[in-house]
Amino acid sequence: MSARAEARTLVEAIAGPLRLGENVKAALSRVARATGLNDRRVRGIWHNEARSIRSDEMDRLRKAAREARATEQARDEYRAVLTKLAACGTALGLPGPDVDRPADPGLGLGPRGDDRAVDRGS
Repeated sequence: MSARAEARTLVEAIAGPLRLGENVKAALSRVARATGLNDRRVRGIWHNEARSIRSDEMDRLRKAAREARATEQARDEYRAVLTKLAACGTALGLPGPDVDRPADPGLGLGPRGDDRAVDRGS
């Protein structure tokens, strides 16, 4: 794989999927912030306009891609733990987060900071 192709692949990996309401330009700006490269350089790499990729740029892209993969892996693990906790709560017959629950701080079922009485308004 050529350096230009690898750099474009790394930019794509760093950007990840587009967020809701985000366009490609905004995603490439995120890549620029993550790598320390300027916006125009990142767009040039994305559009295959870059004639060459310097080693320091490639190092920045690789480092940011590793960090993006680590972040995504941590998010996946977090979601898996939340799913397991929900399954355990269901197996134990604990009420879900949307039902009126008794105040039992030992089970973590007491009032939370974001709970408020109905008569207090919004």
